[in-house]
Amino acid sequence: MALPSSILAAILLFSSPAFAQKDNGDACSCFRTNATSAGYFTNHRFFDYRNVASAPTAVPSIITNATNSSNAYATSDFFVNTDWTKDWTTQKWNNSDSMSQGDATVLMVNSPNNVYIERSTDNDPTYSTFLTLRTYRQPGFQSVAQIDSVQQNFHYVSARFFARVTGSPGACAGMFTYLANNDGNKVQEADIEILTKDPRNRVQYTNQPSLKNGNAQAQATVNSSNPFHRDWTLWNVYRVDWMPKSTTWYVNGQKVADISYQVPKDPASILVNMWSDGGSWTGNMSTFDQAYLQIQWMELAYNTSGPYTTNAKRDEHGSFGVLEKRKGTPGCQVVCAIDEKVNVTGTPAVLYNSTGTAPLGWKGEGMKSMVWIPLFLAGGAVFGYL
Repeated sequence: MALPSSILAAILLFSSPAFAQKDNGDACSCFRTNATSAGYFTNHRFFDYRNVASAPTAVPSIITNATNSSNAYATSDFFVNTDWTKDWTTQKWNNSDSMSQGDATVLMVNSPNNVYIERSTDNDPTYSTFLTLRTYRQPGFQSVAQIDSVQQNFHYVSARFFARVTGSPGACAGMFTYLANNDGNKVQEADIEILTKDPRNRVQYTNQPSLKNGNAQAQATVNSSNPFHRDWTLWNVYRVDWMPKSTTWYVNGQKVADISYQVPKDPASILVNMWSDGGSWTGNMSTFDQAYLQIQWMELAYNTSGPYTTNAKRDEHGSFGVLEKRKGTPGCQVVCAIDEKVNVTGTPAVLYNSTGTAPLGWKGEGMKSMVWIPLFLAGGAVFGYL
């Protein structure tokens, strides 16, 4: 089925040579999102894996020993560079100490060898590389991949992942907010999960905890078809808006789920993984089979609350997070959009400017001249809501 023009517009990419454009909104003091869960946020990040010049020419070889898999080195210098390590940690843990507590049937081992930049063989000039997270089954274990954000004080976020999933049944691709707890009934998440055993247009959206007294709560989760039944082996923009009163999910700009039950309430991190443990959730992957989560870019608009990491005592700054003063634009004097009028993927568009010093237009769009128009944002913006 041909993709409608509205969806094409939602996922249209513009090629960029940068690894991670990080904070593209230097002129912005706050960022506005659109749709039914629209809100204002004080921070913006863009992580771009589309044209990494240093990408290896071959994917990492399979490691057949569980210990060696866990102890593997990074797959390239890209993952030891501070541009990566200050934002993400590549996991090495395994589930040997928790298998008896659930229905896992296989040892699951996280490996740095499964996180790599892959050169594209697709016939598409807008990207030459992408980030890959891989899982594969060996006779004695399942080798998996996970990256965790170093930052652990996201307190409400609009996160977008331009991603696809391929490979064999028996794996789960996850993109989600996460706050750990020793009590599994108190773990907090806002999940996007793609199960490779499911029909290829179905995606699971969940607020965690989804259990109460050990019983599954139907109102905590939605299993939804992608708009126009679009296959998840194709590139799609998956968006999760974690807000104070509900979590809302979109695919290619179309709303697919909205859950107000068990909405996460405390600051959290961002996790991305590709895994299987042979349990009832993922299913059991056949020996020597593989599956992949591939990502061209990730974009975050977010507020914060408390310390950057959890090594320090929590410091509350209110339910909507800290309104940080940005370079030259205190408060919310320059409002930028990450959905509306955006001309270059990952670069916010200036909507309102009450300083008289920021251009009304798109940063980096190659305009020959910029129009300087001081505009005032009517009323006070409540961060996290429009």
